[in-house]
Formats: sequence, C-alpha cells, structure tokens
Amino acid sequence: MNIFDLLNVLKKYLLLELAILVVVTGGVTWAVKSETPVYTASTQVFVRMQTQSTDLGSVNNDSQAIQRQMSTYTSLVKTESVLEPVIENLGLNMTTEELAANVAAAANGDTTLMTISANSSDPKEAAQIANEVATTLNNLIINNLYTDDGGKLTTPIKFSVVQKAYAPSKPTSPNVKSGAFKGALAGFVLAVIVALALNFMDKKIRQIADIQMYTKAPVIGNLPKNQLLAGSAPVIVAQPAGAIAEDIRRVAVNLSFVIPKDMTKGNLVVVSSGGPNEGKSTLAMNLAAAYAEKGEKVLLIDADLRKPSIGQYLGISDAVGLTNLATGQVGADLAIQRYWKENFHVLPAGKKSPNPSLLLGSKTMLALLEQFAHDYDHVIVDTSPMDVANDAAIFAKEGAKLVLVVGQNVATKKSLRGVAAELEMVNVPVMGVVVNYAEAEKRSKSKYYYYADAEGGKAGVGKGRRKEHGKNAK
Repeated sequence: MNIFDLLNVLKKYLLLELAILVVVTGGVTWAVKSETPVYTASTQVFVRMQTQSTDLGSVNNDSQAIQRQMSTYTSLVKTESVLEPVIENLGLNMTTEELAANVAAAANGDTTLMTISANSSDPKEAAQIANEVATTLNNLIINNLYTDDGGKLTTPIKFSVVQKAYAPSKPTSPNVKSGAFKGALAGFVLAVIVALALNFMDKKIRQIADIQMYTKAPVIGNLPKNQLLAGSAPVIVAQPAGAIAEDIRRVAVNLSFVIPKDMTKGNLVVVSSGGPNEGKSTLAMNLAAAYAEKGEKVLLIDADLRKPSIGQYLGISDAVGLTNLATGQVGADLAIQRYWKENFHVLPAGKKSPNPSLLLGSKTMLALLEQFAHDYDHVIVDTSPMDVANDAAIFAKEGAKLVLVVGQNVATKKSLRGVAAELEMVNVPVMGVVVNYAEAEKRSKSKYYYYADAEGGKAGVGKGRRKEHGKNAK
C-alpha cells in the first residue's frame, strides 16, 4: 500500500474517522478537566560558605565547592530526615513517601541557587510545604551534618531564603490544552488504525476509491442498481427518455473520449468483469443500443460461451450463432440477427462449444473480429468474467479495447486485484471502468426531470430476425 492507497482508505472512512477523532478528543479533554487541580509553589534558597574572606579567588573557590555539593543537598529534600519534621510541623495527613512524590529540588544551572517546589491540591498548603522544606533542610544541614572530631558542630554552609513561596493563583495541572492535543493525536492514530482494519476486513468493492487502489483506468460511468437494468430490453430501448438511459449515453460518450479515433481497432470493444453477476452483459447490450440509437452500425457479440445470456435477454434464438459461424457451419447471414433497429445487429452465442477457450482463441475467431471491425462502426463483445477465463485479455491483446465492469458491493477486492495483476502481466490496458449497482445520487430539483417513455419498452421486446451481414446490410 502506497501513500495514495492510504489516502483513499482514509477518504473512504472519513465520516467514521471524524467521529472517532471528535469522541476521543472530547473524552480526553473532559477527563483532563475532571482531574483535581494541582498547584505548585516554589521557594529559592541561596547556598554559600560561612566565610569572612573577601578575596575574590577564595569566594570563587567556595562557590565551586558548593556547586559540587548541590546535587547532595537537593537529594536530601526527599529524605525522611527532612520530610518527617515537615509533616509533623504542618500536621499533614500523608506519609513521607506520599510527600516525597510531591516535592522536588533542583540546582539552578551553574549557580549556588536551589529551587524547592511542592505540589498540592490546596495552593496555600503548597506554599507552606515549600517553605517548610527549605527551613527543615537548613536545620538539618546546620545542626546534624557537619561535626569535628570531638563531635562539635562546625557547619561551613549557610542557607538563605531569597524568594519565599506564595500561594499560586493558577493550577499547574491539569493542562487542558495539552490534554486536548494529546487526545486529538490519540484519536487520529486510533481513527487510522480502525480505517485500515475495516478496509482489511472488508472484502467487497464499496466505492471508487477501492477500485483506484488496483487499477489506474478512468471510471467512465456509474450505473445505478435499478430494476430497469435487470429487464430484458436495454434501457435505451425500454425508456429512452429516462435518467438511466442518459447514464448509458454518458458511458458511450466517455468511452469515445478515452479511445482515440485513429487508434487501430478503436471500434472493437470487449466488455468483461472480474467475477460473475457484476453486470457486464447488461452494459454490453446497453452500450450497443446507445450507439445504434445514433444511427451507427453496431454488432453485439455474445462471446461468453460458458454462460451465454444475450440471446435470452433480447428474445433472440441462440440455436445458431458465434460457435456455428466460427466453425464454418453457417455463414454470417444466418448467424447474425437484427434487433430493434436496422443498424443494430446481434451475434448470439450459438450452440454450446466443447472447448470455448480453443474456439475463441483460434485464428478463425480473430479473423472474424478483424472483419467485423472493418464492416461495423462499433463492435461490442460480451466475454466471460476474468475469474472464469481470460478470453477478454486474448481479444484485447489482439487490439480490442477492454472495458471493465465492477459491481459495487458485489465485486471483491481479491478478484479485482487478481484481474489487474493479470492484465498488467500481459500488458493489456483497461480503457475504462464502469461502476455498476452504484448508489443512486440525489438529484437536485433544479435539474431536468426525466419522463419514461411508456412506448419505449415495446420497441425491442419482439424476437430478432436474420439480417444480411456487412456494410451493405440495410
């Protein structure tokens, strides 16, 4: 998965991610605000030698000696010798361990200044503890730590409070801004993890972003899930004035944009899909009808010999068709039938072939396609799904232009990934992708209304009839 795939996944679950981000950020912020406020008070102590010397060199030496001892003095702050008197003098209801967790001391850089801090939920108590710790530490050092050989106190150190601790007006924690930032960061990370997990577990193609993860071919149209597309007659035949008919026409126009007019066999289009039941045959029939509607000469071929359906959908007999023509049993004049208009010709599958792959990949079949591409303005070939057979790839390798139908909520990622990999391996480009069963978009009231043609459905219901093959056909 590259960065673009990741962005597509994040876009796919954007609303869910935003919900997770808001909930986590809000929850963490609320939790931080609910915490008991903690106040920090600090006092500063100046540590020096008790010497009467005014010599600058001696003073510097004394300062350096004290700096070397500062870590020792700061460590004494958390000892029982200091904390027990503080608890007793202030009457605190806590143990020395608890108090040690709420006091701290640190030397101020390379100076002989020490800062003693204390935390408490009561600002006054925080100041009292800080001041009392400073006093107790001073008493400990003066009265206990330094003695001569005879046990006499010889304290060389003097502590002087230079900044007394006062009750702070604002708490040091909780920090709501910091908490909100951390919550937002946690929410973002969680949202990404959830999106990736859902995308991994979801095996179906749900939207265009899923398709774009596996193929860079342009999406040239979206067909909604509608009963009209499940009928026998193409929508353009049944309801030419409807909105879905316009969707079909848009696909036809977009296909003409992605296939240059001067491209060899640019009028020979193969329609396939990854798996079954994605609507490839429906698209092939409707695409052919869209071209025929404009007066262009069209041939629709049912090359899905494993499970033919065009003849059944259009009410055309499958008794004679492609297999008979490719094996030389009949001529084109008997195999090809007319449907709806004089310029709309259909070549059904014909009798069942014992070896469809051998027949469709034969030189005879390829020669027929070459002839059809010469005789017709458009040749639309419906083939087996790519998961079943690679007939579409064989035709495309010989110059046909491949259109892939992807059924939304029907196609699987595994199938589309496999199809894309196979086509890339044999160097066959997908000219365009049509999303079938797409979720219907809300149409603005300001747009045109489409009225179904009540008589349109009757035009192509009748059975087809044999028609002369070639450019001279009438």
